[in-house]
Amino acid sequence: MSNHWLMAIGINQYQYFKPLGYAQADAQALWNFLVSKAGFMPDRCLLLTDTSPFVEGQSTYPTGENIKLWMDWLCREAIQPGDLVWLFFSGYGVKSDGQDYLMPIDGNAADMAGTGVAMRSLYESLKTSKATMQLVLLDMNRDRENQPGTQVGSQTVELARELEIPTILSCQPNQLSHEASDLQHGLFTAALLEGLRTEGADMSLATLKRYLSERLPELCELHWRPRQEPVVVVHPPGKSHQVILPELGIPVTSGYHVGGAERKTLAADAVGSATVTPTLVAKEQHTQTVGSGSSIRNPFDGNLDDIEPRSNWQEEPAVTPTETTNGHSASSTNIIHTEEDDDDDGAFWQQMLLWGGGLLLLVLLLMSLFGRPWRQQTAGRQPSPALSNKSGSVAAKPKTQQQINQERLDKAQILLQNNQVSQYSQAIVLASQIKSGQPLYAQAQDSIERWSQTILDTAQGRANLGNFSGAIAAANLVPKDPQPIYAQAQKSIKQWNVVSKKQQANKALLQTAKGLIKPEQASSYNKAIDIARKIPAGQPVYAEAQKSIAQWSQTILQLAQKRASQGNFNVAIDTASLVPKNTPAYPKSRQAIAQWKRQQQKK
Repeated sequence: MSNHWLMAIGINQYQYFKPLGYAQADAQALWNFLVSKAGFMPDRCLLLTDTSPFVEGQSTYPTGENIKLWMDWLCREAIQPGDLVWLFFSGYGVKSDGQDYLMPIDGNAADMAGTGVAMRSLYESLKTSKATMQLVLLDMNRDRENQPGTQVGSQTVELARELEIPTILSCQPNQLSHEASDLQHGLFTAALLEGLRTEGADMSLATLKRYLSERLPELCELHWRPRQEPVVVVHPPGKSHQVILPELGIPVTSGYHVGGAERKTLAADAVGSATVTPTLVAKEQHTQTVGSGSSIRNPFDGNLDDIEPRSNWQEEPAVTPTETTNGHSASSTNIIHTEEDDDDDGAFWQQMLLWGGGLLLLVLLLMSLFGRPWRQQTAGRQPSPALSNKSGSVAAKPKTQQQINQERLDKAQILLQNNQVSQYSQAIVLASQIKSGQPLYAQAQDSIERWSQTILDTAQGRANLGNFSGAIAAANLVPKDPQPIYAQAQKSIKQWNVVSKKQQANKALLQTAKGLIKPEQASSYNKAIDIARKIPAGQPVYAEAQKSIAQWSQTILQLAQKRASQGNFNVAIDTASLVPKNTPAYPKSRQAIAQWKRQQQKK
């Protein structure tokens, strides 16, 4: 039986770039969905984010070195013949000397080639692995300050075609990749999650491409963002029918009417129902447990077509890619929207303007010829009694129920322009005034369902960021109808209330640990680590606690090294002995102690 592997990378707090809002949430959400809904085993799904936990004392912090080491282990040792592997990245992408790079958390614009992760290296690693199928999903944000107009992604498209690795980029060459605070996600990831959930099992690359091509622009319109369309590279074209979620039994969910297509906004469902968090706990030497799965070996052990056509899939003609703006390769056959399309559209509209202008002149001429007699005939007429009031003035014609209901929906749409949860709630109140049997009732119900789901999306996004009080406040605004969304909101509120209490308790525990620390006193750091270790794995604040533990253990070692440099080897040895086991600094502290003991013997 084949295994399904995932390496999901999401970076918010860059050291040398402006922070992103939801890249970490994107990677976490895909991890959650594939593990809890798509049957991926948690011990085969790697998560590298700002706060992802350690693996047997080794970091999953998404530095360039860590990304390369994990990738090397995954492709050289973990993947077996017949396996399937997904690589997902949400963060900055750059170009230097014609080469595309993914920027790790320590990537520096001043040295892109030296600090970035080369796309060629990643693709070649995937190609040399034993995997039967690879899928690369890239949400590469552009650094518009340091690289204005740079064509990031063009080399990536060529690599995907050359090495025949299916690849999906989040936007076209002349577009930017966008995030939405309402969704607490990038729009690409939101559309991806919806597509995976909606289309169900046996989803093919062709199915995913069609869904993203329709849904992503819709989300941009819904959330008032500039248009964004995906770039899908599949070569040879025959791979388009390759199944990416085989035999996993994901149910297809019926949808509602959005932009002429039946679908349901399922990003929150895909994320919200996936409550599994990748919890990594040391189990045996060189192994660690992820979630509730089995163990995964420690990779730091030292042993260490193209674009799918809009209609039918056809063999690609030989085309020389041309560089366009914003970082992708473009040609008339492999980009969804091309300059040739723009030329055709321009010619069409020029024709329409010419014909329209001529028609307008003809209408004005007819009005000038025949308008005067008509005005003379009607000048002496009195208003119809049905339209007159007692004073003889013309009365306003009563509005029809359809007009009244349309005004309600129009006002509701205006409220949504601020993209605030409270405004969505007010819009639902307006739409709810349209009763069953009245005109536009079905449209109002569709809107209420969609807006209710958006409120729940926002609540789930806040919960993913650890803002449980904000999540609960938002979820309480979900109306009782539609019942399924309301039931999910109430279920989530109960879960978040429990987690919120744990979060508060764990924050207090970590604060207590921090309060014990006294600078230059190694024992105080040791005591702080003991307290911080009481925060259970998988609970809120655990990742923060693990990060503090790593820092404190390193501080103890630095204090020991400082004392050794002063010739106080006995004190240095005693200090290094305070570095707890199973912390990042522990192996180095053992080595330092042995070295200092040898130096003492020489005296």
